[in-house]
Amino acid sequence: MTTQMQEWLKKATAKERDQVAAEAGTSVGYLYQIAGGHRKPSLELSKKLQAASCGELTIQGLRPDLYQLLTDSKPKEAA
Repeated sequence: MTTQMQEWLKKATAKERDQVAAEAGTSVGYLYQIAGGHRKPSLELSKKLQAASCGELTIQGLRPDLYQLLTDSKPKEAA
């Protein structure tokens, strides 16, 4: 279940939901499936949703598991 998506869907207008879904290349129905925990957005879709929502939806909020992998896999600087 994606709490961030649930909260965003509650406050977004129908027009905003339609616009973000269209810009991300998905449907409003799929956004509700993500919110309900029935689907998980891919990394690519998460990036598109983040951009389309002007950062209101984030990769970290949508897919914390992938975000953790991305931040842990960055090369560390030599001491």
